[in-house]
Amino acid sequence: MTNRQFSSAPVTLLVSGAPAPEPCLPAARPPRRLDAGAVSAALVRTAARTPARTAPPPHQTAHRPGPVREFLLVELDRSHQPDALRAALRAVLPGTPGELLWQRTADGPAGLDRVLAELGRGLAAGPRLRALLVRDRQDGRTAPRLFLGLRPGPPGLTAHLLEELREALAHPPEPVTVPTSALQREMLRQVLDPPDRDGRHIEQLSWNWHGPLDTERFTAAWQSVIDHETVLRAAFDWEEDGTGGPWMVLHERAVPEVTRHPHGAADWEELLAADRRRGFDLRRPALLRATLLDAPPDADEGPATRVLLSYHHAMLDGWSVRLLLQSFYRAYLTDGVLPGGERRPDIRDHARWIRAQDTDAAEQFWSTRPVATAVLPLTPDPRRTDPRRSDPNRPGSGRARRRLSPYEAVRLRGWAAAWGAGESSALQAAWALLLYRAAQSGRPRRPARAVRVGFAVTVSGRGIPLDGIERLPGALRNPLPITVRVHPGTTVPQLLAALRDGMLDLAGYEWVSPGQAHRWTPGARGQRPNSLVVLEHQPAAAHHLRLETDLAAHGIHVESPVPSGTFTSYPITLAAHYDATGGLVLTTTHDRALLADQDAVELLSQSAHLLRTFPDLPSGLSTTEVLRSTLAGQPAPRLGEPGTDPAHSPGATAADSPGATAAEAADTPAVRLEVLHRATRPGAGWVLLLPPPGAPHTGHPGGTRGWPGPQALGVLRPVGGDPPPGAYRPVLGPLLESRTPVALVAPPGLGLTAYEIARLGAPARPPLVVLLGEEDGLAAVAELLAGRG
Repeated sequence: MTNRQFSSAPVTLLVSGAPAPEPCLPAARPPRRLDAGAVSAALVRTAARTPARTAPPPHQTAHRPGPVREFLLVELDRSHQPDALRAALRAVLPGTPGELLWQRTADGPAGLDRVLAELGRGLAAGPRLRALLVRDRQDGRTAPRLFLGLRPGPPGLTAHLLEELREALAHPPEPVTVPTSALQREMLRQVLDPPDRDGRHIEQLSWNWHGPLDTERFTAAWQSVIDHETVLRAAFDWEEDGTGGPWMVLHERAVPEVTRHPHGAADWEELLAADRRRGFDLRRPALLRATLLDAPPDADEGPATRVLLSYHHAMLDGWSVRLLLQSFYRAYLTDGVLPGGERRPDIRDHARWIRAQDTDAAEQFWSTRPVATAVLPLTPDPRRTDPRRSDPNRPGSGRARRRLSPYEAVRLRGWAAAWGAGESSALQAAWALLLYRAAQSGRPRRPARAVRVGFAVTVSGRGIPLDGIERLPGALRNPLPITVRVHPGTTVPQLLAALRDGMLDLAGYEWVSPGQAHRWTPGARGQRPNSLVVLEHQPAAAHHLRLETDLAAHGIHVESPVPSGTFTSYPITLAAHYDATGGLVLTTTHDRALLADQDAVELLSQSAHLLRTFPDLPSGLSTTEVLRSTLAGQPAPRLGEPGTDPAHSPGATAADSPGATAAEAADTPAVRLEVLHRATRPGAGWVLLLPPPGAPHTGHPGGTRGWPGPQALGVLRPVGGDPPPGAYRPVLGPLLESRTPVALVAPPGLGLTAYEIARLGAPARPPLVVLLGEEDGLAAVAELLAGRG
């Protein structure tokens, strides 16, 4: 029997040796669909041709049988999907490994012959039965073809096995489905109706991989993670007419998508934009993909690769992807194989827990929550939504970024902790102050009033009482509305405490979706929040140092992943995350149809400025005083109003805006306090510098580096022109009333101005006025103040 001998039955009998030097299958004679009777007849003929082996003499040791000399090859009906075939194989052969179904790509007849020869060699030394999905590329088209290879055994047993397989394929099991959560349904409605064109709810993580990167090993490691994680084999399905679904479908198998580009083949920024525009087919499993771009060769640093990992928030959140990355690195270090079975609990257990919850208590909680009277004021701008006036190179969403240095981030975290809160509460407090300021800016020359501002915050979704929830990957991160009352006399520590307590109240209802919370809030009084504040939640990496050490042993160093910023369903999202150096990175993404780019950038810059300033502010300053002393002269964006783009250039004041009224310009503070150094001990007081006439906006008298005194050091910066002495009252008033010592330091030429400003204080405790000479510096001021005790 030779390679070219075929039976006339619908099943082709091939001879396979180890390894075959010529093609196993001529392209002109492809196999046909499964027919158990024909297979049985072919096996009988094969058995008749095969000489019987005689048993070895008793004194000789029996040898293992040699390589299989033949196998059966059947091309299955193309209607059989890989998942259905895999389920049928597992039904016929329980406990079969996931690798039972191979997937290969063949280019033309010669490529198909080579792939089928590989199947024969695999059967000769491997399992008894194996399926093969071939993506056959011919004439520029790709057609999937399913083959079944079988190592013959006793004819009756083999024919019975094939009959069971045909029966299993004829009656495939129902796919395993899992109900979607309310949060997932809301996200899917946002991207499916109408179809999303702007990459909404898609996140991109990117980082540099230093050292060798084996693509096959990289792909195998992700394949192993997919085999262990149910969520990566899940996809969504729904009825097109909207009568059913959506629900999650759990597939038997999913394949990772890994694409590698050589250096120079693609621009990184263009690659990011194209990847986001591409989106995801939500009906296909593995809603996560990897793209690799080789960096330019560097003799000093060695090989490097930029890695991009994209995923959809309807299936995974940032916490989940970092968990999966830990598993991926472990698999990469073990030749692409991750030990153990499927993770439990998984998304099925989470869905079961959600279904078991009684919503009565949650509905009662939200129905009694105080509602916001002021959210981010937005008005659609027809000029930005008119396609005839839009820039085709600028998508409908914008992004901006600012960064607090590691030193500033540590100071902010320590300051918040001193008041019993975290940096997330500080971030929310800064945003609440900006919303309060936006609400007050529409009431020029009227007394400030208390406002309950509202926005959305994220909870990790992992505070629920489900065992193993902290290691469960899924779409658990949840945005929920929060409100806080801001009074003109509220201090920042009081605002921090109110926001901290509000987050603690939400902790018991992390599983409630934002749509449910809104429905349960008293209807006519509630407003949907127009903004979202996010501090990226990350799992505790207990084995992170071990992984770094093991990777380093292979000559590999991986950087910390950096999120690019997700376009959410909110008009503007303020997200914060820590980078590898400990800096706090702030990113805003916004809808250009509702918010101008310059307004979004202004909000971001003012948020960063407040976070830098918080640790230096006296604890007794009221909300009004904080805003006047820190944001004096900075515009309160008239959010979303037509015509705001040109006026709101960076650094523009309210008086610079053509549409600003005289009342708005008059209400803008003319002096702001810039804090340069924080006091080293409580009650040390303030040293306030007056800039010399004509000095640039960054100039300070005498230089400020190395300030030796214990007092806080600041600059009273005029916003524009030469303000009268009375313009300093909003800034100086709270400091003078705090009964801490205050010293005004004036350069030559501003002595009279300094004395007039000093008269604003109480006669019993006026501020000290220090006049600098031409050669004097701040060291002399510190020495003078130290001598006064």
